[in-house]
Amino acid sequence: MATPMANEEAKLPSSDGQTMERTAESQTKPTYDSPWGPIEIPTGEDGFYKSFMNPMLDDMEKTVAKSTAMLDKLNQDMELDRKKRYKKLVQSHIPEELKGGGKDEADVMKLVDQLLFYEEVGDGNEVQLNDEAQLTDLDEASKLTVTAHSLAAHFTMLEPGPLGRASSKLSSDCRLWLSRLFRFKDSMPVYHDKRFEGLARVGQLALYTRYPKYATEGFEALYSRPPVIYISAVAPPGLGQYLCQQLGLPLSCVCTVPCNTVFGASSKMDVAMLEKLIQDDIAAAKTPVLLVAYAGTPIVGHVDNLQRLQEIAKTNNIWLHVEGNNLATLTLFSVPTSVESAVSGDSLTLDLSKWLGVPALPYITLFKDSDATLTEAAGLTSIDTRLQLKCLPLWMCLQSLGHEGMVNKIKHSCDLAKILFDQLDQLTTIKQISREKKKQEKEPKNVTDLIFKAINALMVFEIVTPTVVFKYCEDTAAPGAVVAPYSGMKVDDDSSQEVDAVYFDALNTWLAEALVVANPRVPIDLVEVDKEGVCIRYAPLETAQSRGTKKEDIENFVESLKSNLSVLNATTVERKKFQTTVNANPNLKLVDLDSWAGLGAVSYIPEPYASQGDEVPESAKTEVNNLNAELVHKLKAQDTAFSTGHSAEGMVCVRFGLITSDTDVEELVSLVYSVGREVEESSKYLESMSQVIRKGIEEANKELAKENTEKLMHEGVLRQVPVVSSLLNWFSPAKEDIKGRTFNLASGKISRTTDTYKYRMQVQEDGSGESAPPPENPPPANEPAPLKGILKTPPQSNGELPAPAADDQPKAEVKTAGEVKAQLASQSSAPSSPTQQSLPDVVSAPQSEAAAQSQTTTGAS
Repeated sequence: MATPMANEEAKLPSSDGQTMERTAESQTKPTYDSPWGPIEIPTGEDGFYKSFMNPMLDDMEKTVAKSTAMLDKLNQDMELDRKKRYKKLVQSHIPEELKGGGKDEADVMKLVDQLLFYEEVGDGNEVQLNDEAQLTDLDEASKLTVTAHSLAAHFTMLEPGPLGRASSKLSSDCRLWLSRLFRFKDSMPVYHDKRFEGLARVGQLALYTRYPKYATEGFEALYSRPPVIYISAVAPPGLGQYLCQQLGLPLSCVCTVPCNTVFGASSKMDVAMLEKLIQDDIAAAKTPVLLVAYAGTPIVGHVDNLQRLQEIAKTNNIWLHVEGNNLATLTLFSVPTSVESAVSGDSLTLDLSKWLGVPALPYITLFKDSDATLTEAAGLTSIDTRLQLKCLPLWMCLQSLGHEGMVNKIKHSCDLAKILFDQLDQLTTIKQISREKKKQEKEPKNVTDLIFKAINALMVFEIVTPTVVFKYCEDTAAPGAVVAPYSGMKVDDDSSQEVDAVYFDALNTWLAEALVVANPRVPIDLVEVDKEGVCIRYAPLETAQSRGTKKEDIENFVESLKSNLSVLNATTVERKKFQTTVNANPNLKLVDLDSWAGLGAVSYIPEPYASQGDEVPESAKTEVNNLNAELVHKLKAQDTAFSTGHSAEGMVCVRFGLITSDTDVEELVSLVYSVGREVEESSKYLESMSQVIRKGIEEANKELAKENTEKLMHEGVLRQVPVVSSLLNWFSPAKEDIKGRTFNLASGKISRTTDTYKYRMQVQEDGSGESAPPPENPPPANEPAPLKGILKTPPQSNGELPAPAADDQPKAEVKTAGEVKAQLASQSSAPSSPTQQSLPDVVSAPQSEAAAQSQTTTGAS
């Protein structure tokens, strides 16, 4: 800010040496530097501007600048708020996770980590670590395959020329390698992500083959002779419906072929029944189109008679498609005879991702190409180079493993199954479902039979199926429950009695759960097998490579199985003895809980209802349920094997858990009976005691009411009026007795409390039930008399016990009844003391007569 110049004349020397005066007009005018530029200030006194104008202008400048900044900030906030509201309005349909400019790589990886390894708890506000989400270690081939998926996605950015040449090379190599590895010559692969997608496509090709006009006329070509698809009865549920949906056919086009049951429980397709069904369909003007066979059924792992099925398919011009885990053995150096016939079929479906333990490999369906036009019409070929890149992970995996690497992996899985088969053969209580029963060979009678037997042994090569299915069953060779010779109990041993299937299903369920917990590297599944029930399934071809299962794991699995079988064997052997023992006790009722994997369940029936038969009245069910619930509570305190159960009728029962071989069943049942008897008696005692107390209170109330009436008749009405009674009591004090009753729980009798308040003590009753008076002649002080009663503290006016004596006060010694009476007699003539001495809880201090009269009656209503 410029300083105003002095309003006076400046004298400057002139050129001729004279002084020349400058006027005010020639001088520079004072100015003020404002935000809007310099402002001329009228000339005036210099002190006026310095003392008044300059500070005022400075304050004005600061105030204006502050106001301008506030307005600018307000405008900015309003603009930001307007932009936020507009942005929120236009992004209202966008999820919260996607709003904004995106997240960086570290934040995205944190979200992926939370997605996989953490789970929400409760209402979703808390998260905890998910122990089940654990990534397995990858070998070299698996790591290379994971890298191949990234490369396949990256290769899609190539130019069309190089991309086309690379994809063609990949497709041709994989086609050649797969057809040679699985001995399926002149075949073409189709890669798909869904399991049965390849089967649906080859079914479409089979329709085009059998119906030449199907490509142009559509369903009209099928109307005159409807197609038929033959599926085994052990096929996965929903397979027929899926094929009909994909092919646009009605469900009536699916024919389910039953399994062969001549040689025991088997899951093989009945070939004779299939031939009959085909002939019936042809006679009914239908066209057999597709036959789905199994080289390893989905559950049990049996192999259909592929040779006979191929002959039937060729005879009736039916497309034969083969699936199953046993197809993996086609890559071995020596192919099993039962699976070798699969290469003569028309198509195969392979699951290399499970067999080799390599992640994210596609399903592969190999089919024999007969007509390129029909193949392209069925969608089995693709010219899209991006889709052809799906075989890049397979291409890199096969080169990384090689043929010997594939053989080693598959042979290792088969060896694990064989070890488990051999170990299970030694267990008498384990029934193997997946092991096929072989026909008994005839003994060779001459040299020719011996030669043919040797040739067959060389030509036929069989391996153990790589799927193990077994179940726990009752040991028929066991002697059963052993009863002591001195026991009068008889155990029913009926060998013709049918085994309770539901009970053994529960035992197998428990066994599977125990094995899963003890052997995480040997994953097993619970499956339902027709005519067998619940079984345990282990398929090493599906899990051994991904879990890294070794022979030591199988040995540990067998040891764990044996230890659990000892418990199950002891339980099943003693179960009949347990039932007989329970039935011999009238107070225990056996409850049928077939789904309970344990020794059994019983209900304790109280004595009044035990003689009425098995049925408990509806009015008594609540009482019986409460008694059994209390019984379980007491039994759990002794052994956690007991638990609460509910029968079909809603009755509470005691469930017995599994037992060991050294457990005495009779002792367990006796324990339940004795504890139940205690609970029953305690409930009866409490009930009778409550009735006695209630009756005693009623009698005491009646006596007190009677005494109050007598008091009113004796004292008159005037003494009942509050003010008048005080005057009358002042002139003529009335002799008032403290009313009260005492109830003896042992004798159940009611007595007066007169002696208690008179002598400040309670006296025991003698055999006659009357209170014994205190002795008239007390013994000397040095010879205390024996007491017949128990000394207690009399009740205070508020109904509470007196406070204990202070430490600094002298404590009175316990006195006998005679001493107390002598002391009371000596105090009857002495004046009452205004103070009261504090004594311990055993004996109360003597009180004055007025204090005694002010005592509240004990037990008064």
